[in-house]
Amino acid sequence: MTRRTSAGRPGRALAISPQLPAVQFEHQPELRALMILPTLPPGHMTFPVEDDAFYPHLRRGEFAVVDLADHLPARGELFLISFSDPRVESGLAFALCMMRGSHWFRRADGVNVRSPEPGAEPETTWTACFWIPPESRDEYQRLLQAGRIGTCDGPMREDYAAERLVGRVVGVWVPGPGF
Repeated sequence: MTRRTSAGRPGRALAISPQLPAVQFEHQPELRALMILPTLPPGHMTFPVEDDAFYPHLRRGEFAVVDLADHLPARGELFLISFSDPRVESGLAFALCMMRGSHWFRRADGVNVRSPEPGAEPETTWTACFWIPPESRDEYQRLLQAGRIGTCDGPMREDYAAERLVGRVVGVWVPGPGF
């Protein structure tokens, strides 16, 4: 017997093995999207996590591992960003952020517009969010009423965002034995 694939073409049917046991789902809250690193790879640095703004990815008291070679913004990724702060002796302050991209069209006069216009070029602008903003307007309104809204910085052109980003957060540093 010939079965059709999902594309509608004839294909081989997959054999289903009755001997394989079903895997039960078990909630494992300790599993994370970021790697747990016992040692710091070359070209990386740590940065202290001071709050739960990026929970469950990063937790207060942990150390984020930052890849210093990766500083191009990417939607939804966590980064370490630098910004001017005259209150700090070095003049620079650092913070963890999540990058969000928005699609715009840049006119010849440098103004960004939402809809395509003659001569306008598509461009992605970036916003550094110092919390994880909700995707839906309803959730945003709920958080706003509860007083749980964070701050953001932007929009920024990609080249400017890349200059400010120190590196992408790639893991959590948990010192190994003997540290």
